[in-house]
Amino acid sequence: MIRTVGILLAGGLSRRFGSPKAFAEMDGRLFYEQVYEALAAACDQVVIVARPELIGCFPAGLDVIADLPEVAGKGPLAGICSAMEKWPAERYLVLPCDMPFVGPKETQALVQLSSQADVTAVQTAAEKIPLFSLWNGNWSQGLKKFIELGNLSVFAFLETIDTEWVASSLIHEDPAVFQNINTRIN
Repeated sequence: MIRTVGILLAGGLSRRFGSPKAFAEMDGRLFYEQVYEALAAACDQVVIVARPELIGCFPAGLDVIADLPEVAGKGPLAGICSAMEKWPAERYLVLPCDMPFVGPKETQALVQLSSQADVTAVQTAAEKIPLFSLWNGNWSQGLKKFIELGNLSVFAFLETIDTEWVASSLIHEDPAVFQNINTRIN
């Protein structure tokens, strides 16, 4: 079994952003490229979860999947669940494509700080960041059942399991590194 799989969430509708965030550019690189690099530094395998119509936009050779049919379009939990079903592993490092400031040092630091909790997630002084997190590999079926019951909130799921919140300052001193980009950077 694979030890750590990185889950790059790239399936959002990007309504506020106006176009798929995965292909937005910053400093000459696409958001998904930066996030992929960050995950690859701490994982044995990286899977990108995208909307079906975007799968062909990613380069050949990358593992890109869509949500499982039974949870398709049901938000980030569906993406996490779909990746868990495709790639059984001991644990999963989750990072959305709209957090391009998180780099290899930060992903490696989160892995090092993780405990025996079901999920280890990051929080700044201002907010909790549930989608920059490390998940225990045994939650695939429980997560799928949660979604199938109509529950789509990441926070609500994390409240049902043992979740440890790690201070972002232990990972990087600048909380701006942990922001997600919802509008275009000028």
